[in-house]
Order: sequence, then C-alpha cells, then structure tokens
Amino acid sequence: MRLDAENIEAFALGCAVLSAGGGGDTAIGLAMARHAIECHGPVEVVAAADLAPDALVMPCGLIGSPTVAQERIWSGDEGERLANAVARLHGARVDVLMCYEIAGANGLLPVLWAARLGTPLLDADGMGRAFPEMQQQAMHVAGVAASPVVLNDGRDNDIVLHSADNLAAERLARSCTAALGGTCAGALYVMSGRVARSAAIVGSVSRAVAVGDAMHVRRSGWPAALADETGGRVLIEGRIVEVERSGGAGFARGHAVVEGTDVQGLRRLRLELQNEVLVALEDGEVVATVPDVIAVLGLVDGRPVGTERLQYSQRVGVVAVPAPEVWRSAAGLAVVGPRSFGYDLDYAGPGAVRAGR
Repeated sequence: MRLDAENIEAFALGCAVLSAGGGGDTAIGLAMARHAIECHGPVEVVAAADLAPDALVMPCGLIGSPTVAQERIWSGDEGERLANAVARLHGARVDVLMCYEIAGANGLLPVLWAARLGTPLLDADGMGRAFPEMQQQAMHVAGVAASPVVLNDGRDNDIVLHSADNLAAERLARSCTAALGGTCAGALYVMSGRVARSAAIVGSVSRAVAVGDAMHVRRSGWPAALADETGGRVLIEGRIVEVERSGGAGFARGHAVVEGTDVQGLRRLRLELQNEVLVALEDGEVVATVPDVIAVLGLVDGRPVGTERLQYSQRVGVVAVPAPEVWRSAAGLAVVGPRSFGYDLDYAGPGAVRAGR
C-alpha cells in the first residue's frame, strides 16, 4: 500500500472521522501532504508484520494546541530535524515513521515528513483516534518509554527531554511546548520494529483510508456508511438545539444536544465535550463513552464536525465507532476510560448501546 494523490484525500477524511471531534482541522495538513507527495512521490506504507525486528520506528506528530497549529504553516523540515535528533540519541538512522495519533492533522503531518525524507510510514499508530495527553498511547500500556522526547518548533529550536516516566514526559513536554509557541513537532515512544509489532495499534492507516473511501462513495446516508464500515452504530440523526462551551484545566469543555425523531418519537441526545466528544447520553442513560469514537457528521455534506465547529441548528448524525481492542481492556480503560477524564461512569461499549435508539 502507499499514500498518493489518488487516496490522500480519503485518508484525510478518515483521520477527521476517527478524531472524535478533536485533533485539529485536516485542511492545512492535507494541502501540505498532497504537495509533498506531488514533489517527492508517494509514501510507502509498511505493514507491522513486515518490519525488520531491529528497524528504528519513530512515532511523531504535533504536540500542543491544534488551534494554534492552524494559524501557522509548517516548513516541512521538522520531520528531518526530529529524525536527525532521534538518530543521534539512538545511534542508528530512523527507518520508519509512524503517526502517534491517527486523527486530524496528526495523521497527515507524518505523511508530509515521510514524503520529504523518502522514508516509509508504518501502518499503525498509538491511539486509533484522538486523545489529549501523551501517556494515552497504546505504547504506554505496553510498557514502552516515551522518553527521550524530541521537540522542534520549526524554527531550528530543538529540546530533548529525558523523563522519569511517561506521566512526567507529558507534563514536561507541555511546559516546553508553551515556550515553543504553543505547538511544536514531537517524536516520542521511539522503538524497534519488534516492539512496534505488539505495542502499536496496527492497521490504522489502512483503516483511515477505508473509512474515507466508504464516506466518499456515498451521496447521502453518511452516518449509516460509517457505521457499516466500522461495525459501529448510528445513535441519532437530527438538529443541534443547544451548544455550551467553557474553558478550564487545559481542555475546551462543554456539551451539545442533538434533537431528532424516529419511529419512537422525539429524541434528545446530549454530547459531553472535552476537546473530543467523550460521552453520549439519552434520557439520562449513558449510550456511548470514550474510548469509543463518538463521531459527529454533517448531514448536508457528510463531513466530520469538530467540537469547536458545532453550531446551533446544524443538522448532524452521531455515530459510535468501537475503540481498538487495547482500549477496551482493563489496562487500557485505566488510561483512557471515562474516569480518566473525570466522569464517574463505566465504559459503555458497543454492546451497551441500545438497538434502535
């Protein structure tokens, strides 16, 4: 498989869908990835099973505010600086890049960097969706160290962090990101091919392309298309009748209410927001929660709607997409389950979503 001019738009759409409303806008990242492919050629996508055991895998992407990232155009040299720094730290060249987050802009910038470097991209990632913190990665659950973390601001400033543990790496990287302008490029959880095979979420790039393709071929019925492709479930289709936002604790918080009708009559679905859509409730009953992807799609064009773009009277469909298996385990839920985001709730997995509701 490779990412080229024929499928890069489908990949970008899949990244936007899997972001659960977070991860930042894909428009700029798509334009940059498309330009890099035009100039440097397609990006080879390598299956985890085909990795050499001693291959050096560099997960990478943006760290910091997606909003700030939309206000700046990256040069494309960040990937080379990250790879050079990682090579010096590990005493070997980087063989494969990997998206640490297959969502929003973070799914696309590694494509830009891989094209410019002539380096393959691994068909895997660390999240399978968007999460806000660096320890919320499958590699963390597998016991891989995030450190040393390399940060670059795109202006020839590099920072290398050696941390005591992955929680400390998250805290220190956030502090450094503020000093680097609020957002920066980062490389973390660097590992061997042998480790990546079991520690990363495999098949993420292929999954994003498949999701994007499934959405592209439809002219209507996008929520159903997404549910069919992913084994998910359409929660509601209707109109947003309430939106509330507030800041605090580093997250864009709030809620939105979608009102719709079906054979059961009038229904109202409440979405709880913290950067991403994390919980969906109907009549006070929890019907879907993080780590499942709760995707909001516009019914006019089928495009995913980020949490920052939810608007009163917007017509949307809401789909719950099952999380990767690692996040549905006890160890995974301890890191990215509802309680890790401050909700005193149990995980409401796909089987807990009521049929026909």
